[in-house]
Amino acid sequence: MATKNPQPPVSIGRALNFTTGRLNALCQQRLDPYGLSLPQWVILSCLWREGALPVGTLADLVGTGLPAASRLVDRMAERGLVTRQKDKEDGRVMIVQVSDKGAALDHLSEFHIQINKALFAGFTAEESAQAFDLLHRMQANAEAALEAE
Repeated sequence: MATKNPQPPVSIGRALNFTTGRLNALCQQRLDPYGLSLPQWVILSCLWREGALPVGTLADLVGTGLPAASRLVDRMAERGLVTRQKDKEDGRVMIVQVSDKGAALDHLSEFHIQINKALFAGFTAEESAQAFDLLHRMQANAEAALEAE
């Protein structure tokens, strides 16, 4: 017989998954007025900070594979947010830079700070720093476990 009030398991994966879902919804809600998706903002943010970059470097910074980053950059170029050109030294490499239209959105460069403030509301500075530290350690542990398999 089914329990009337089932309790979910105590799982870091579940907690991170649910938190990520709400975080993504919050980001999208705040980016919608600018016609940007969160992945597009991440690409623009990298370009605002670093200047023109190869697609492969963007993929590494964003944490996606090269094919996904290439598709995202293609869609952004179609919308006029970025431009692409072949590297002069290696024609196989595509260099991406912010267009004038993308540069006009650089007031969103500190968007992540607004999101951090919302997520860390009620946290002390020490608790916020500890949360980042714990998440980095969990990521390192997950990577080590993957390599050990």
